[in-house]
Amino acid sequence: MSHRSFVCLSALLLTVSVCISPAALAHEGMHAIFDGKSLDGWEVRPEKDTEDHWEVIDGKIVCENENKKGSVLWTTKDYKDYEIELDYQTSSEYYDTGVMLRGDGHQVQLGISGSLKKDMSACVYAPKDKRGSYPGVSEKGTEVLKLGQWNHLRIVLTGKRIQTFHNGEPCVDYTGVAINDEGPIGLQLHGGHHMKIQFKNIKVKEL
Repeated sequence: MSHRSFVCLSALLLTVSVCISPAALAHEGMHAIFDGKSLDGWEVRPEKDTEDHWEVIDGKIVCENENKKGSVLWTTKDYKDYEIELDYQTSSEYYDTGVMLRGDGHQVQLGISGSLKKDMSACVYAPKDKRGSYPGVSEKGTEVLKLGQWNHLRIVLTGKRIQTFHNGEPCVDYTGVAINDEGPIGLQLHGGHHMKIQFKNIKVKEL
C-alpha cells in the first residue's frame, strides 16, 4: 500500500470512529416496547376504577387519574438485566411517578415523593431493602429537571446494581438487597392526587 493510500485509509477510519459517538453505541440493540399506536404488550393493574387512566394519544402514552386512584402500566413480559430509556413530560404541579424495575419492590422515582414531600427524580425507592425508603439518593436528578418540558430517563439494571441517568447526567449508582431477580417493567401513576403524565420513546435493551 502506498503512503498516500495509507493516509487516506487512516483518515477514513478516523472519520468513522468520530461519527460513531459513545451515545450512538449506547443505543445499539435498543428496541421499542411501546409501538406508539396501542398498549399492546402492556396491562393496567389494578383493573378496578382505573379503566380511563392510560391511553395512547398522538404517539404518546398519556396517563391521568381524575379519580385520584393509583395504577401501574406493566409490561406483559418479564425482564432480568436490561437498559431502559424513555422521555416523559408533565404539566401537573404535583406528580408522583416512576419506573418499576422488576415488578414491585424497587422503583426509580420521577417527581414528588409522597413521603418526603420533595422532588426525588432519578432516585431509587426501595423500602424492601430496609435501608430507608430511598436508599439510592442523588440531588443531580432534580438539578437537571426541566419542569413542563420533555425529560429523558435512562436506567441500567444488572444483577442487583441500579444506575440512573437523568437528562444525560449520571445520578444514582446503587446496589439493591431484596430486588427481584426477574419481573415486568412498570410505569406508575400514584394515587392520592390528580396528575397527568406523558411517556414516549420507550426502548429496552436486554443485557
